[in-house]
Amino acid sequence: MASLFADFSNTYRRFVETFPKHPLAEELKNHIMKGKFPSENWLKANIKKMNDLMTPPWMNHPSQDSKDECA
Repeated sequence: MASLFADFSNTYRRFVETFPKHPLAEELKNHIMKGKFPSENWLKANIKKMNDLMTPPWMNHPSQDSKDECA
């Protein structure tokens, strides 16, 4: 769980650097500031949300068709 929280912290830091005024950043900060330690599922779900926003899924795996069009 400690490494998951560290992963969340690193992802959150990168997310705030990338999107400093995004509402999700404030929502996550407010949730953590309540003093209740987040669950493993909450951490995983929000790490995924932040990563998806920083690198949309369509940018991760370009299709073969798009490679052919660019050539």
